[in-house]
Amino acid sequence: MFKLLITLINHEAGDRRELVHNGRYKTREAAWNNAKKMAYIHKNATGTVTHECIVKIAEAGNV
Repeated sequence: MFKLLITLINHEAGDRRELVHNGRYKTREAAWNNAKKMAYIHKNATGTVTHECIVKIAEAGNV
């Protein structure tokens, strides 16, 4: 079983939050497919990164 570890970063405010997604996935591939959908980088008009979501996969027993 696998879970997703989500890190939300607000580069403008210097804020960082770490969350564990409640969903459980039977395979690493299923977790990876959802992780790709959740991850993002947002840039402002000048191209500076303002917000970011990083998603990592971990075995459910290790979280």
